[in-house]
Amino acid sequence: MKNFLFDLYGTLIDIKTDENSAAFWQGVSKILLQTEGRGKEIKERYASLCNAEKAKLPRLGEIDLLAVFRNLLCEYGQPASRAEEFALQFRKLSLHRCRPFAGVKEMLSALRERGAGVYLLSNAQACFTHAEITACGLAPYFHGILLSSEAGRKKPSPEFFKTAFSRFSLSPENCLYVGNDLFDDVGGAHAVGMKCAYIHSRQSGKYENAPEPDMRAKDRKHLARLLERECL
Repeated sequence: MKNFLFDLYGTLIDIKTDENSAAFWQGVSKILLQTEGRGKEIKERYASLCNAEKAKLPRLGEIDLLAVFRNLLCEYGQPASRAEEFALQFRKLSLHRCRPFAGVKEMLSALRERGAGVYLLSNAQACFTHAEITACGLAPYFHGILLSSEAGRKKPSPEFFKTAFSRFSLSPENCLYVGNDLFDDVGGAHAVGMKCAYIHSRQSGKYENAPEPDMRAKDRKHLARLLERECL
């Protein structure tokens, strides 16, 4: 195996967010309008704008939240040019935890030292995630990064995986996907001819009759050993 493609949240990064609490939306209201009193209204408008963007897309299409934030800002009399700054403020308010799992950097470094290609292929919003990858110190470990909001498709869409193959000049038979979701990660990888290693985390979904991964890691030390073995 020459190349390893990783999911991010729940696989490499331990994350917890909350976009549902009244306190969160009061904070968004304060950022947007300098008052906390319109959080419920902004939450409803945000959901409506997200749904409008989703309606334009095919099944398993992925919206770009930056477009939603531009529209939201304009509706409340703010310049669209603030969208990237607002996106980071929005995310910071929702974020309770965002840190690499123990041993992740050592695992990625060991794969690179063995001559493997290390890539990130994840369902995520670029306006948040590139900054979080950098803040967590993971950016230097990847030969390439593709996020669903950039591709306009999300796992388990075969088109998302195929975009990565094309962009990074990869062949599925020479790739192993690593993720924590049996449907999106295992099912998606198998649909395009990739093997998949699975590791369970608190972000993992629960499914009945889920696809069976090619290998299951008991923890991240075990995962590192499994992946290093694939380099031989």
